[in-house]
Amino acid sequence: MGEAPGPVYQASKLSRGAAWLVLGCAAGVSVYGLITQGGASVKAIAVSGLFGLMAWAALRLEVRATPDALVVCGGRTVRRFPWADIRGFEVDERTGREVSVLLKGNARQRLPIVEVATRRVPAETVRNELEQYWRSHRR
Repeated sequence: MGEAPGPVYQASKLSRGAAWLVLGCAAGVSVYGLITQGGASVKAIAVSGLFGLMAWAALRLEVRATPDALVVCGGRTVRRFPWADIRGFEVDERTGREVSVLLKGNARQRLPIVEVATRRVPAETVRNELEQYWRSHRR
């Protein structure tokens, strides 16, 4: 029997759709610039490349709880935090719009959870879901 999946937090479907649209348009502008202007369209390609990178990062934003670790992708890099290295989770008291994971050695890592930042989901709800899964999987 398989393990129950843990909580997963990604950007909304609307945001992901918009990111795909921006990525496609950036690629189209780059190809059009290369075809029509050749090497003279460096600025257009650089700007569309920058928008393409931001769209790609938006597609990669994700926090996923797996049986082995908490996997956090902030757009550029993927970090894995084993459950044994986690001391808990907390909500930023000042803003109430950020959830952080507390690690060994008094380290803190902010989690890129779009639903909390936009107040679609209360930060306490996300913290409670993550803590419940963490408590059932830490060793």
